[in-house]
Amino acid sequence: MRKPSPLPGQLAGRSFTLDEQRSAGVAAHRAWRSDLRVASRGVRVPWGIEQDFAHTCRLLSGLCPSSACCLGTAGRLWRCPLPWSVQTDLRVHLARFDGGNRPVRKGVAGHRLELLGADVTELNGIPVTSPARTWLDLAAILKLEDLVVAADFFVCSQSRSFGPRKIALCSLADLQQQVEGRSGARGIRKAKRALGLARVGSDSAPETRLRLALGRLGLPEPKLGYVVTDETGWELAWPDQAFPEFKVAVNYDGRHHLEPRQRESDIRRDESIAAIGWTSVTITASQVRTWGFDGCAQRVLDALVRCGWRAER
Repeated sequence: MRKPSPLPGQLAGRSFTLDEQRSAGVAAHRAWRSDLRVASRGVRVPWGIEQDFAHTCRLLSGLCPSSACCLGTAGRLWRCPLPWSVQTDLRVHLARFDGGNRPVRKGVAGHRLELLGADVTELNGIPVTSPARTWLDLAAILKLEDLVVAADFFVCSQSRSFGPRKIALCSLADLQQQVEGRSGARGIRKAKRALGLARVGSDSAPETRLRLALGRLGLPEPKLGYVVTDETGWELAWPDQAFPEFKVAVNYDGRHHLEPRQRESDIRRDESIAAIGWTSVTITASQVRTWGFDGCAQRVLDALVRCGWRAER
């Protein structure tokens, strides 16, 4: 069997449409050679080469007129933390926004959604539902805690004296507007509950899950984005969650905190606030794997009790 001829540079190693093939001057029969597979009608993908997710979304949405990426696909494009089952869904979820029939083709999960003009935007050349609308649609497929994690992600903003400023993709008011305007949407009651639990200032999914675990224990709500300062106003630490009344600082340390330089910085941080009477509680990813977030929340409870907190009776 003859070896297939090489594809031109603009097509090599990636999925492409038959229209792109023709535009590149490649003969029609080349689309049927053994090194390419039919991923969807009019689409070819080279065997054995992992494809960029965003490129796949751009390609398939371009083949489906008046369609935008939605649900889990939109969530992934916005880089929202999602459950593994959603992250590994190989289908591209597309919705028609002109009232036409839902998209139907191999590799696509088609939907008909009532989308307003503000519900659709463009991200790196890909039509996609807006952050707020994406969050509302995710209410139909996510569990409550996962939906709170998603809300915290979309509304997170940070402005600190170090590092780049983090700008929210949307506001709590934007999410509220979606909830109020879609009374019959799937998962709307779950969305209302999740919105009531969402907070601005949570930097990661583990931080949100820890905060929710603290709430299940009946602990006072921590402050997010709080800055611990000394008597001169010098900034000493920026804990993930703080209980200023009891001088307890809580931090979740992921993998990058295991690096020697970061670890030294964390030690200096804890020592500096200990010198002015604060107690630090550090929750690690390893501890979460062992005890879960609810188990780790007990450590925060113990620290608060030692520092004077008492449960109301």
